[in-house]
Amino acid sequence: MPIDTRPFERLLRDLCPPVRARRIADRLIRANLLDTTRLRALALALYVDEQTTRGRAKTEALEQAAIDFNCSYSTACRAVYDTSNQKTIKLLQK
Repeated sequence: MPIDTRPFERLLRDLCPPVRARRIADRLIRANLLDTTRLRALALALYVDEQTTRGRAKTEALEQAAIDFNCSYSTACRAVYDTSNQKTIKLLQK
């Protein structure tokens, strides 16, 4: 499964164009300089956050995230309730 680099790209959005941010993310992943586990957890948390913002119940959003990301429900929960992910999401929403 390809790594979702969108959270990292969002962090770079004020610094460079989206295409360049994607290239930077790809290069950092290939060089093993980005923690892909953390990126996946952040992508899960962002997915659930977007779903709940659209009016979906959090438990339903977590279930769907587990299906879409091919992980367990508990993995999705850990990603969503991880305080460092919550802080990053707040940063991305500014």
